[in-house]
Amino acid sequence: MYLRQKWQDVRAVYDPLPRVDLLELDSRAMKQIWVPDMYFVNEKVAHFHDVTVPNIMMQVYPNGTILYSARLSMTLSCDMFLQKFPFDSQVCYMTLESYSYSVKNVKFIWHHEPLVLRKNLKLPQFQFSRMKHSDCTKKYEGTGTYSCLQANFYLDRNYGYYVAQVFVPSILIVVLSWVSFWLDIDAVPARISLGLLTVLTMTTQSANARAHLPRVSYIKAIDVWMAICLFFVFAALIEFAYVNVNARVEKRRTNQAGGLKLNFNSGESPTEQKEVPVKRLFSKTTLGRDKARRLDKISRYVFPMVFAGFNVFYWTFYMLWQPDNDQE
Repeated sequence: MYLRQKWQDVRAVYDPLPRVDLLELDSRAMKQIWVPDMYFVNEKVAHFHDVTVPNIMMQVYPNGTILYSARLSMTLSCDMFLQKFPFDSQVCYMTLESYSYSVKNVKFIWHHEPLVLRKNLKLPQFQFSRMKHSDCTKKYEGTGTYSCLQANFYLDRNYGYYVAQVFVPSILIVVLSWVSFWLDIDAVPARISLGLLTVLTMTTQSANARAHLPRVSYIKAIDVWMAICLFFVFAALIEFAYVNVNARVEKRRTNQAGGLKLNFNSGESPTEQKEVPVKRLFSKTTLGRDKARRLDKISRYVFPMVFAGFNVFYWTFYMLWQPDNDQE
């Protein structure tokens, strides 16, 4: 960042010199010139650049006007609100304030178009939407009023990475869990393996998505997505368990009754009797394998329809919703 300040000091007035419009001072001569005691309120780490010489410039004009420019790098604190992550927009501040001089001695004023962004500047996760500057002069109890300037940087997160690395893979995992609905109810090893694989994969992906995020006390948009996707793959596993249990119960009942026969009098002769397999009677009163297969067929359509409805609601809601704590 290049920080430029301009002020007028009557002690720096000098008579114009022939063919000299201004004086350019080096770092040693600068130590003899007064410089405003500006500091960055929300600065965490900062340093000047000094390769190959200190990157500081000072120009002194005959009327006492001084132009000071310095190249520095800093890390600023920025409070972020992640309810909409990764579809969020953030506002980061840079606050400059006089440390020891009150407004009676030092008054900071923004120059015309003071914030200039380097052309073709690109950030890996954000893009600049706009910038705004304002005056934040404040009064401190017991010490006085101090001049303050504030620059606001409005950032929109680039969520393309999360679409490719989180949303699309999780959708494919959910769709993969539906394959079990098309497998036969007797293919127990295949359906169990598929169900457990999708549940474990979704759990791992959810943990990886949250690994690099700060631990906050509220729910983020990505948390909602991962929780619903995990619910769908877990529901597919539960559906198979329900279908399998009912099919096994019916099969066990029919196997137990398979060798029994029921004798009754036909009414034509006391000695004439007919034998009816009990298995036929049980098949009319149990859920049966047909109902299990029917539940699989219903799930083939219900699960995709419900998931599609969730997607419509999810994307519409988070693209339009503006949290109350968004900063303007």
